[in-house]
Amino acid sequence: MPDEATGTEETPAVETVGDNMVTMVGTTETPAATETPAATETETTTESFVNPDGTLKEGWIDKIVPEEHRKNTTWLGIKKVEDFANQISHLNSKLGKQGKGVFPLSENSTPQEVAEFREAMNIPESPAGYEFKVPENLKQYYDDDTMLNQARELFHGVNLSKEQFTAVMAADAMRVEESNKAMQENPMDFYKEILPLAGPVLLAEGEKAMREKWGDAYDSRLHYCKMAITENTKEGDERNILMERFGNDPDFADFVATMYLKSHTESNGVDTSLGHGSTSQNLDQRIAEIGTQLTQELKLQDRTKYNSLLIEKEKLFKQKFPEK
Repeated sequence: MPDEATGTEETPAVETVGDNMVTMVGTTETPAATETPAATETETTTESFVNPDGTLKEGWIDKIVPEEHRKNTTWLGIKKVEDFANQISHLNSKLGKQGKGVFPLSENSTPQEVAEFREAMNIPESPAGYEFKVPENLKQYYDDDTMLNQARELFHGVNLSKEQFTAVMAADAMRVEESNKAMQENPMDFYKEILPLAGPVLLAEGEKAMREKWGDAYDSRLHYCKMAITENTKEGDERNILMERFGNDPDFADFVATMYLKSHTESNGVDTSLGHGSTSQNLDQRIAEIGTQLTQELKLQDRTKYNSLLIEKEKLFKQKFPEK
């Protein structure tokens, strides 16, 4: 039976008889079963790519850097372990506070993100922060700050840096300078290009100047000018050119009207500043012409022209008889 104290089991002695041999087997103790420790896995160690002095072993890039990133030149500057720490610190400083980074702005960017972006990109807080010194030979094209301020507003709206603003404005100044040089060397090309645009403006300004100079005599003086051109030219380009010419130039129109009056009156004295002749003969002539024109316009039923002629006739009577 088992021994409670030792946990072993006694086995009675038996005699075993074999060929020429007897073996006595006495009481023996069989050890209690014990657990055998499980076999442990062999620990694997990673190959070191660092020399005892902290430098990296030759070929470390091919061993630990993924193939798709091996051509990155960043690795060429890393020669020892502390270079990794320097590189990480450098990247963190570029990313910004709290590792947040500076990224292109979008319509959803917060005011703080906009401020951080502009600070990082050297963009001024306001348009007034842009500076540009206009070249001396181009100041006539930048006679005030209007154009510069418009440029500042525009470029600040698209977040140009101070350096970019200066470069763009310098390029524009160069363009203006080259354009001005080309205009001086080939003025007719620019004249032909701008004349269709300037013609209507010159015509309006010419009419305004003549009305200011002639006053109430404007309609009669203009009539004499047209008569002079019509009577001395043939219908066509020559006449049209002269009509356009006096319409744009008050001095020319005044001269033509004066010469016409001198050739159709007994007196050679004409007060061109007011458009009055020294005699009343020129006024009588125009009044008579208006009478004929009124009859024609009445037949044509052009009330606008008819009324305009009546007003002119009344003005001429006032010139002839100022006391009435």
